[in-house]
Order: sequence, then structure tokens, then C-alpha cells
Amino acid sequence: MAAVKVQRRQSPKKTGQSPDGVVPSPGKRLKQAREAMGMEVATVAEQLHLSRVMVHALEEENYEALPARVFVRGYYRNFARLVGAPVEVVLKEFGQLCPEGEDCSVPPAVAQGVREEIHSSHGLVRLVTWLIAIALITVFGLWWKSYLDKESALEERVAQTVPAAEIEEIAPVVAAPVQTAPQTPVVASPAAAMEKLPEVVAAPSPVAETENGASSAENEVPAPSAENEQQAAAVQPRVLLSFSGDCWVDVRDSSRSFKLVGRRQAGDKYELKGKPPYKMVLGSARNVSITIDGRPFDLAPYTKGNVAKLTFNPTNN
Repeated sequence: MAAVKVQRRQSPKKTGQSPDGVVPSPGKRLKQAREAMGMEVATVAEQLHLSRVMVHALEEENYEALPARVFVRGYYRNFARLVGAPVEVVLKEFGQLCPEGEDCSVPPAVAQGVREEIHSSHGLVRLVTWLIAIALITVFGLWWKSYLDKESALEERVAQTVPAAEIEEIAPVVAAPVQTAPQTPVVASPAAAMEKLPEVVAAPSPVAETENGASSAENEVPAPSAENEQQAAAVQPRVLLSFSGDCWVDVRDSSRSFKLVGRRQAGDKYELKGKPPYKMVLGSARNVSITIDGRPFDLAPYTKGNVAKLTFNPTNN
């Protein structure tokens, strides 16, 4: 009898291949192993301390719904141990599907296209970045220049429109000694200013020389006639400036032989000498009062913004 060969159907070896010869991906392999054990998704989620959504994402390889690659690799390892799948094979398949250092949340084809696009145009990106930075610096520089120009223009307008008295009131400057009065040091203290400042700022007038009985050959001025001097003494009223607070003043007579310039303090009093009319600028008009032979003189009509400017003739007021 001829020997009858009996062919036995061999079961597929455990090489990690399915019966049809197709090597499954890690998610499909784990899903097949779970279904072969008759295990529900809820059971796997409970055993791995994951949500059902994450278990489905592992099986469907939906890495957009999963955390970073290192965590997904750990989930696959524990999943494979739970359902009896070959751990190393699952991890190897996951490494091929999502290599280390790759962003698994983006499909491989899309990620590759993005990388190529960025790599090919990185020079253009740098150029655009530099252009934006230069534009911002230029805009800032133009704004800063415009700001400085506006500040300068504002300072010029203030210097042109604000009276000298207001400027000196903001930034007081001690009056320099008058050239025609050789004896004057600039007095700093208020008491010394009350005593000596009239001597500093007031050049000797013919009337003062007559009263003091002294004359100076260096500062001689044409002496008026006796008749005019008597008339002036008879008509010239006594004008007194009294200060109740700080005030910058500039008072000059018509002959330029008398001037009172500088900052005055509360309690200061000065009698006007020289020849009227007087040109006056009073920086803080509310802090000064003027009397003519004891009668008060109203500065209100000549005051604007607390600065009084007027031409003052005591014989007409």
C-alpha cells in the first residue's frame, strides 16, 4: 500500500503576525488581545487607572487625545502586560509608529510636511523677524524725536508768553549787584536784605544826596535847578511797597537811577526813590501792597494770573 501522507494544518507561530500575515499596529494588537480574553474596555480602564476615552485612544492610536510620548509608551507597556500581549513587540511597533523625539499628536505625514516647510523657509522667517524689529525701533525713535520736539516747542512758547516775573517765581534767581553801586554784596538773609538791599539796588538820586548831605564825583548826575528841586520835593508823594509773602519784583524808574529787582519776603518794606513814572512787574501781586502817602493803591486792574504789570506814576494816582 502506498503510504498516505497526512498533512496537518499547523497553527500560526507566535511571531507577532496575524493569520493573514499582516503585522498589526500596537493599538490593534492590544485590542485583539483584549477581545480574545473577553475583557471589556471598562475593565482595562479600571486596572490601568485610566479613563475609557484614553483606553479607546490607545487602541485607535489617537495620540491627539493622549499626553506626551513617554506616558503613552508606559500605558502601552502596562496594557500589553494586562492582556498578555508581547511587551517588546508592542513597544517596538509603537516606536516605529511614533519615533522618539517626534510629536505624536500630529499625523506623521502632516508633521513631516510641517518640518520641511519650516526648514525650507527659516531664512525668510528670520528676515521677517528682523524687519519687524527694525520697524518697531524706527517707530519708537520717530515717536521719541517727536516727543522731544514738542517739549522744546512748549518750552519756547512758555518762555515767550510767560512774564519774566512768573519765570523767576518758579526758579528764583538772586538779583546781581548793580554796577552803579560799588558797595553792594548780595545779601542772602531776609534781615540783611531789609537793611542793605535798598542800598544795593538803588543808585543815589539827587534827592537822596541832598538829604544825606553827601555827593559822589563818580556818580554825579545833572543837578536840577533849585526851583525844580523844591517843586519835586513838594509834589513827589511817598510811595511804600510792603510785602506779606514771597514776591519777585522788578521796579525801575524813568531815569534808570533807581531799580528794585529780585525776590522779597514777608515783612520787607521799601520806599520808592528816583523819578516817576515807574515800570513795575510784581510776580505775586497778592503778597504786595502799595501805599501812596499812606493811601492804599489797588493793583487788581493791573493783575492777571497773580502777576501785576503796570506803569505807575504816584502823582497821577
